[in-house]
Amino acid sequence: MANFTFMHPMWFLALAPLLLILPWLKSKKQTTGLIASHLAQKLGIAQPKSASWPIAILALGWLIAVIAMAGPSWQKVKLPAYNLSGARVLVMDMSRSMYATDIKPNRLTQARFKALDMLPGWKEGTTGLVTYAGDGYEVSPLTEDSHTLANLIPSLSPKIMPIPGSNAAAGIAEAIKLLKQAGNSTGDIILITDGMTKQESAQSLAELKGTQYRVSILAMGTVDGAPIPLPDGRLLMDNGSPVISKINLSTIEPIVKQTGGILQMAQPTDQDVNAIVHFTAKPLDNGKKDQQKELQERLNGGFWLVLPLLLLALLGFRRGVVIATMFFFLPIDHAQASPWVNTEQQAYQTYQDGKFKQAAQDFESPQWKGIAQYKAKNYAQAINTLKPLTDPMSQYNLGNAYAQSGQLKQAVETYEKLLKADPNYPDAKKNLDIVKKALEQQEKQQQQQNQQNQQNQQNQQNQQNQQNQQNQQNQQNQQNQQKSDKQQQQSQGSNDKKQNQDKQQSSENKQSDDKQPSQSKQNSQQQDQKNENQQQQSQSQQQQNQSDKQQGKEQQQSQQSNSDKSQQDKEKTAEQKAAEQQRADENAKQAAKQQQQQQQQQQQQQQQQQQQQQQQQQAEEKSAAKSEQDKNKETNNISQVQMSDQPAKDGDVLSASNPILKKLEQVPDDTSGLIRAQLILQAQQKEAQQKTENSW
Repeated sequence: MANFTFMHPMWFLALAPLLLILPWLKSKKQTTGLIASHLAQKLGIAQPKSASWPIAILALGWLIAVIAMAGPSWQKVKLPAYNLSGARVLVMDMSRSMYATDIKPNRLTQARFKALDMLPGWKEGTTGLVTYAGDGYEVSPLTEDSHTLANLIPSLSPKIMPIPGSNAAAGIAEAIKLLKQAGNSTGDIILITDGMTKQESAQSLAELKGTQYRVSILAMGTVDGAPIPLPDGRLLMDNGSPVISKINLSTIEPIVKQTGGILQMAQPTDQDVNAIVHFTAKPLDNGKKDQQKELQERLNGGFWLVLPLLLLALLGFRRGVVIATMFFFLPIDHAQASPWVNTEQQAYQTYQDGKFKQAAQDFESPQWKGIAQYKAKNYAQAINTLKPLTDPMSQYNLGNAYAQSGQLKQAVETYEKLLKADPNYPDAKKNLDIVKKALEQQEKQQQQQNQQNQQNQQNQQNQQNQQNQQNQQNQQNQQNQQKSDKQQQQSQGSNDKKQNQDKQQSSENKQSDDKQPSQSKQNSQQQDQKNENQQQQSQSQQQQNQSDKQQGKEQQQSQQSNSDKSQQDKEKTAEQKAAEQQRADENAKQAAKQQQQQQQQQQQQQQQQQQQQQQQQQAEEKSAAKSEQDKNKETNNISQVQMSDQPAKDGDVLSASNPILKKLEQVPDDTSGLIRAQLILQAQQKEAQQKTENSW
């Protein structure tokens, strides 16, 4: 009887009306007879008194009924917990044919959207994520948190796959491995693919042989097909001609038929998604017993008190007390039809239907109210509701609410407090490790953000310094240009002066040449006159004439020498002009080169400024994306690694010497890079796969 308690002790307040009714009934007790009581006393006639046992029976029945309603309980019962939720694995094709554009904008984008639309429909159970190209890889194990998968799916693409190709059988084998590791002998495999070859289909059926897993396929693509544009803008070529990717339904229909799944072609509406979600929402079996969890419920022993109440009620039938009481409590209004469930059960049904906000309002139990608020993503209200509770389950859910709301330190404190009270709580230990790692990751990211901010400030200062230096250089170049222009003007002015002087000298030489022949003519005329007048003169005069002739010859020689000098002067002026023109041309070329250099410098400056602006924008976008991803990924236990972004070539065999498998380094948060690192680590641990039939 140490465990004896009342489940509903508030019912004892119903004894208060009994304490008021009993004295009133005793005061109104009357005797029965034909003579009035005061006359009977005068006459000395004794009248029989009314019996008091009905009041005692009423009080006893009232007390027993209140005790029964209070719910006396003295024992507990253990009830097995059954898991009625199913398990499923989402397998996504990441071959290069998913770049085909027969579905707009392309198959890959639509496949990611379809996968994201499926996640909210799977309200119960666990879901895993697998991707494949040349081999199959696990992206996420089975989890009840669909938000984790929603953060991973947008980062999936063929460029992060270690080996190109198309191997659907490897993806299905990886999904089977996940389901078996989780202890699920049955489950669903949802394959999103753009088709497979006959060889892939046969290998997939061989992997599924002897299992009880259903395969449902969402076919992305059309029968007509389309070329495959790669991310760099080129079309995927095969032997000089573009590859046309077409979907072949004859190779995927046998898989669906033999496993009992469904096949849906991708549609612009959500009918394809709804059909697959509705088909895979319920498990194949009726549920399996969860051996790790048991429920303890108290038994309400109040029903045993119904038997004495019935015995007391029999005594009231003769007087019609029971019937009168029934009519008294009979409702006047028409009773409304309602299910045979209480408020808590109705709220639980609402919770099962996925209406978590409504369930949070309907629940009266603070434990269930907090759980419903947590499911509705209203973490602040869930924290307020669960914080006063001290039971382990409520404290565990409180820690989860803290973690989801980003309050990692409070989550760590709550988990540690829970583990002190109950060290054997594996889920709390697991979540504590995850939150601690997320907290360390958050601190590292904050440090990296601070470093980035400092680097950005330094870059801005460097940009300002470079701009100042460039402005100074431009000013110096302008001053040099002005000086060179002045020198060119001065040199042109001096050349003009020299040309004018040369012209004046040439004109003077011409005038001297014109005067000399006129003098020679006069001398010759005088000599002729002398010869005619003095023909009879002596030989001495003849000698004088000869001397005069010699003088005339000398004068002619002097005239010839003067003409030679003028020609030489002309040649010199022409050479000077040519030299000056060459100098002017060289100066013009130098000025043009300087202008070109200045223009090139300005263009380089503009390009540098644009690049710096783009880098700043990218840094801001990355920081914003990181802050959003950190909130959604604080509970993800993923190490940060950096991988090479070089795509694998066709026909490469995965080995330790493959240049793709480079050394992993810790880098800032990048979802696609982290997934690629995870896939390459898995690829290193696997055996080398044979080359697929198609490399796309």
